[in-house]
Amino acid sequence: MKKVYSEVDNVVFRDLFFASPIASYICNVEGFVTVVNDAAIALWGREPEIGKEKWSGAFAISSVDGRPMPLEKSPMARAVIGQEGVSGEEIVIQRSDGTQRIVLVFPKPIHTAAGACIGVCTTLVDITHYKQYEERQAALSEIVQSSDDAIISKKLDGTILSWNAGAERIFGYSEHEIIGKSIYTLIPTYLRSEEETIIREIREGRKVDHYQTIRVTKSGKEIPISLTISPMRNKQGQIIGASKIARDISDKIQREQTIQFHAQKLETLHAIGKVISEKLDTHSIIQTVIDSTTHLASADVGLCFYRISDDQGHTSLSVAVAAHGNNNEYYNLHLDEGIIHAIFAGEDVVKFDDVCEAAHVLSLFDTKEGAKAPRIRHCLAIPIRSGDKLLIGAMFFGYAQSDVFKTADEDMMRSIALLVAVTLDNARLLEEVNALNLKKNEFIALASHELKTPLTTIKGYLQILERSEIDQVGRRFLTKALKQLERINALIAELLDISKIEAGKLSFHFERFDMSEMVLDVVETFHFSSQTHTIFVNNVRGDYTVVADRQRMEQVIINLITNAIKYSPDANNVYVALESSVHEVSVQVKDEGMGMSRDQQEKVFTRFYQVEGTSKMTGLGLGLYLSKEIIERHGGHIGVNSELGKGSTFYFSIPRGQ
Repeated sequence: MKKVYSEVDNVVFRDLFFASPIASYICNVEGFVTVVNDAAIALWGREPEIGKEKWSGAFAISSVDGRPMPLEKSPMARAVIGQEGVSGEEIVIQRSDGTQRIVLVFPKPIHTAAGACIGVCTTLVDITHYKQYEERQAALSEIVQSSDDAIISKKLDGTILSWNAGAERIFGYSEHEIIGKSIYTLIPTYLRSEEETIIREIREGRKVDHYQTIRVTKSGKEIPISLTISPMRNKQGQIIGASKIARDISDKIQREQTIQFHAQKLETLHAIGKVISEKLDTHSIIQTVIDSTTHLASADVGLCFYRISDDQGHTSLSVAVAAHGNNNEYYNLHLDEGIIHAIFAGEDVVKFDDVCEAAHVLSLFDTKEGAKAPRIRHCLAIPIRSGDKLLIGAMFFGYAQSDVFKTADEDMMRSIALLVAVTLDNARLLEEVNALNLKKNEFIALASHELKTPLTTIKGYLQILERSEIDQVGRRFLTKALKQLERINALIAELLDISKIEAGKLSFHFERFDMSEMVLDVVETFHFSSQTHTIFVNNVRGDYTVVADRQRMEQVIINLITNAIKYSPDANNVYVALESSVHEVSVQVKDEGMGMSRDQQEKVFTRFYQVEGTSKMTGLGLGLYLSKEIIERHGGHIGVNSELGKGSTFYFSIPRGQ
């Protein structure tokens, strides 16, 4: 029995219909819209013409899959004809501004008291935002699940709320195994205080970014990870937990370690190459090489056998040892050369997986009684071959642990063996050069001595002639001959000094004297011998006392003044100045000559160097080289300031005492 509503009830229902925030409208049995509330007008974005538009006030309707929906097929039309299951269908409506909304349709047929259908009342529920949220959540869920990183959410008390496939892959726990458990399940005991710090940051609303730490997998393995942790808030903005992204950085750390190893390898090779290029002491070089290589190869012991010659030219097999402990713990460091050739017959690198099976190799690592060195079980042997492929030595690396032995970098050791071979070849060449240099010095010394004897005799004869009655022309040529004889003697003296410097036999006789007096004596000599230049001396008053080799200092000053005169043919003056301080005495010689370029200044003190364009001037280019050696062996410094066309100033300083 249907309830009959009073007029008052109808007024109430009408007011509720129009005031409802839910979009509602009524169509008659033919489908024409007869009543619409404000919520429906707002949803459609327009007000339909009452009695003229059918089934909907929207511009168009379509299915959720995008297909246009004819009005007679709409849920409202199907409800009027009594079709079941139309309530709650989703449709898409086209609004007046071109936008679309997704709505749920609830059509309710209207019947008379007699049961005849006279229309339909339709309610529309806008679910657009819900559907968008649902799609976003589905997309986010897909992203989370497909991520290679572990993405985890947890409460502030550490209870795990969500767990993706990446977390399962990294930590080994399935979702049903870990959800509801504490995050401490993944944290090593010794790092649990970290979690308290992290939660404190999250409670304060701060993000923890790229924090590197250690976590534990289901199997108990500790792995390095990088964490990014952000606060998780509810709709009211309250922090209720944390979302955590964990990335396994084991591969990254391994790559970094590999890069570091190769960088260390290159650095070691560079350092070894630098030692080889800078040092001449073969024993020191080989010791440096075997120390570095043993460390880089993670070996317990390193041995390098190499052949080297002594001063008499006899060769012998030497050995350098490198060990983590005391090198003196190893005593049986003798290896027959025939055994070396037997080991490397036709081989490049030889591995002894068990040295107990090779007695001659095992004996190399014998230690003294009571030694603390580890027992060597494995050995890697590298041959050292010269440029012509001759076997000139070998390196042996002993290992106590098999895993380190198997991962030894053989390519690196081959490279180092090549460097050692270069060292030994260089040592051999250096010995040959030294031998030739010794013979050269002996020849120069002998030649100088042999030349001085006849020159001394010639000088004596010329001096006798000088005291004789000879005409003006003869005396003129006699003077020239004596002058040339002095030049020859000076050249021989310079060559002899060079030979002594190279042999380390240039001797000095130190005495206390006044540098200013000595300079004045030298300048006075030039006043009589030079007809082209006037020499001025400044600052001669003062304390210029030094302890030095007077004869060698005189030699330096004569060289500098001679050069000043020689290289300023178009000038008339040379200036000599002295300066002193508490610790040293300085001398400057300035000319007004042709000057030098920057490049020429850098070369002027080298042996046999002559400034370009001065080849017609006499000399071997040894004077400044000898001067530099003399000053530096006095612990002083010599230099030059010059400018092309504006003359040069040579200067030197020596300490007061030696």
